Amino acid sequence: MSLPGAQRVTGTDGSDFQHRETIASHYRVSAETKSRLRIFIYLHFLLACLVLFQIVTYHMPMLTTLTIPRPHLWQYLWLVTIIPSICGLMAMNKNQIFLMKIFFRGTVLFGLGTIMTTIIFNLSDLFTFKKLKSKNQLDDVEPQTFLGFPLLVLWYIFLIIMVQIHAFSLYMANMLLHCWQQYKPTKRN
Repeated sequence: MSLPGAQRVTGTDGSDFQHRETIASHYRVSAETKSRLRIFIYLHFLLACLVLFQIVTYHMPMLTTLTIPRPHLWQYLWLVTIIPSICGLMAMNKNQIFLMKIFFRGTVLFGLGTIMTTIIFNLSDLFTFKKLKSKNQLDDVEPQTFLGFPLLVLWYIFLIIMVQIHAFSLYMANMLLHCWQQYKPTKRN
C-alpha cells in the first residue's frame, strides 16, 4: 500500500497486478465445496433424526397415543450411514483423504445402495397404489396412512429426497478428493 498523496511508481499505470500472488484454484474450490458438503451432511443428519425418532417411538411401549408405522429393515441399514457422515465431517477439518474415502464408500454402500434397493423392491406397490387410486378402488384396500397421508407415498418422497442429498454429497466428496489428491505432497526418504 502506498501512503496517501504518494506518487505512483514511474512506468506503471496500476494495471500490472496480474503477476501478484493469487489463491490457487484448488484451495478456492476446496473451501467452497467443503461448506456445501457440510450443508448436505447436516441435512442427512436431520433426516436421520426423523428416522431414528420413528424407530424409537415405535419401540417405546409408553407412547401408545401415536400410531407410528412399523420400521422397515432398510431404515436400520440406512441409519448406518451416520458413521460415514461423521467421517466425512472429520475429513474436512484437515483434508484427510482416507476419511473422505470412507465417507464416499459408506454413502454409496449403505446410503444409495439401501435406498435404491428399497425403491426398486417397492416400485410394484407404488404402481398398484396408483392403479387403484385412478380406478377409485382405494377404499376397498385400506392403505396404511400416517396423519391422513398414504404411507407409501410419504416413503417415496423421503427416498427421493435422500437420493438427491446422497448424490450431491457424493459429487462434492468426489470434487474434494480430486482437489486433495491432485496436490498431495509426496514424502521424501
